[in-house]
Amino acid sequence: MSSGRKAMLAATGLLAVAPSFAGGAEVVRIGVATGKLEVEVSGPDLVAEPLREGATPARVAGGVARLRLSGRELLLGGEPVAGAGVAFSASGPIRHGGSELSGTVEVRRGLDGLAVIDVLPLEDYVGSVTGAEMPPSFPAEALKAQAIAARTFAVGKKVEARQLGLDFDLGASVLDQVYPGAGTSDARARAAASATEGEVLVFEHRPVEAYFHSSCGGATEAGVDALGRDLPYLRSVPCKFCRGAPKYRWELLLSAAELGQLAGLSRAATGARVVRRSAAGRVMKLEVEAGSERVTLDGAELRRRAGYDRMPSLAFLVRSDRRGFAFEGRGSGHGAGLCQWGAAGMARAGADYRRILLHYYPGAELVKMY
Repeated sequence: MSSGRKAMLAATGLLAVAPSFAGGAEVVRIGVATGKLEVEVSGPDLVAEPLREGATPARVAGGVARLRLSGRELLLGGEPVAGAGVAFSASGPIRHGGSELSGTVEVRRGLDGLAVIDVLPLEDYVGSVTGAEMPPSFPAEALKAQAIAARTFAVGKKVEARQLGLDFDLGASVLDQVYPGAGTSDARARAAASATEGEVLVFEHRPVEAYFHSSCGGATEAGVDALGRDLPYLRSVPCKFCRGAPKYRWELLLSAAELGQLAGLSRAATGARVVRRSAAGRVMKLEVEAGSERVTLDGAELRRRAGYDRMPSLAFLVRSDRRGFAFEGRGSGHGAGLCQWGAAGMARAGADYRRILLHYYPGAELVKMY
């Protein structure tokens, strides 16, 4: 490793994970399933190798492997396997649970059962996530911005996972980033990943927490208010570019009975008012009353109870009418970081991906990690 590259890795916190640069390709480990008692994987020319020193790889008959936990004993095809788990390789994609993964997959035993871990090049992962998290029809510069946000988020999680000694770096759901599998990426998303290969956002030499959301509705939210993350690059910034988003404006009507139930009151709501907003205008606290009964809810908790699809964001006004209570809102998502529809709007207005990223992550720096 060159001294310059070593310095870059140390500066961005990646020196601890440098051994994963096998043959020059950075890899990432995705926990696509956890807590399983039984697992089936399949693939062309499937080979299994127990995760223990001195183990010998063996071809899996029929290309289908079934693993099961019996107490604390791991069984592969009914035979006990010693070690932390089994690594599988194939001449093509490996399938699990209807998803097409890469050609390298591990099944490891954990405290809560078996974990299925897809081990793949980081850039392949970025291409897949970019196409899953942002419409591939968006302008190329917006897709590039999304690719860098996805890569940066993954790199930060990878550093954290290595420091904690975890078996995998990220999950595959919205709790981290949506990873639908290695075989589902759109060509435009892959091109965005390739065009920005190795680029990450950093702040004070560390990967930023590159959160993103669908549309902000006019202004992004500070990280401390949206996510409890008081970070200097997750500030509220104005956005006039997401007006074409499907949920730039939305309305939810709740009956008095349903609002009372959602608030945990014993009867139908008779009133509702916002008692605290963030500096960007999103609801932090909402008071709901039913006669003399009264309760104050966190806005985020009300949204969770109502359903994220029904109440797309916390940027809303609430009023009562003869039908119940009308919530009139704007935007979709938590509001912090990159506004995806705003990124598309900026790109259509002529902004490149660098300008887009530095608008939504003010104070961050774009560097080439590898």
